[in-house]
Amino acid sequence: MKVDRNVDLYSQNTMRLHSIADTVYYPESTNDLMEVLGQNKTDCLILAAGSNVILPERLHRPVISLMSLNESLEVLDDGRAHVGCSVRVQKLIRFLQDNGLGGIEYLYSVPASLGGLVYMNGGRGKKYNMSIADYLDEVEYLDLDDMTAKTMRVRRADFTYRHSPFQDMNAIILSAFFRFKAQDANDTEALIKERLAFSKQYLSADKPSCGSVYKKGNKLIFRLLKGMRAGGAMFSRKTANWISNMGDATSEDVCRLIRRGQTLHRLFFCQCEPEVKIVKE
Repeated sequence: MKVDRNVDLYSQNTMRLHSIADTVYYPESTNDLMEVLGQNKTDCLILAAGSNVILPERLHRPVISLMSLNESLEVLDDGRAHVGCSVRVQKLIRFLQDNGLGGIEYLYSVPASLGGLVYMNGGRGKKYNMSIADYLDEVEYLDLDDMTAKTMRVRRADFTYRHSPFQDMNAIILSAFFRFKAQDANDTEALIKERLAFSKQYLSADKPSCGSVYKKGNKLIFRLLKGMRAGGAMFSRKTANWISNMGDATSEDVCRLIRRGQTLHRLFFCQCEPEVKIVKE
């Protein structure tokens, strides 16, 4: 298991914020993970692809990266796909394409790992009612309360917009089993290209970001926020509810913008709920 000291997590978060971590562990198995958790009785930061977090400039508590934990990919005899938590969504979609399966090509532009997608129940958007849980069958996870690996049989009703049962549990997702639909490889390729074209046209993908900032909020207020800037961070002029790193943003710059959005919602007596996680030192 690899262990690094004084690591800049710049490349490990999609907002591309400089964040110096005292210690980062890279477990390569469940046993490694349990060993690290056993050694570090203090609070740890569990970090996957870093697409939904705002990291501070300095992290003194131990960081556990899950991106080397489980990179397995296989189609089982029963037709299900077994996918490790560390697999990036683009790799998964290409694997499915090679095996005549598909259904989640709309996620091709999302910079996430499989574990993060399941945890957040990543999807296309509320109005489309499409998410990774549509094909989810079972999830293997580590229960941190008793340090035991367990399996959850998925009930679709337990997965709602940007929410999964794991957000209410003290657990780390290890892998998942899916029942994807049969799909021709050419159809998959067309859907990937369609998603990339959509991303280029409507999303501010040219600058680092954390994607959607708020899970819930007022669309008119999101429009008012467009172009608002704090230091090196700016609410995108192109994509509502989206903060971009214009080149030298700090965590405080991003947090200031998030707080301004919350203030505007309060002033107009509207509710908002951040989707991103603001990590403390």
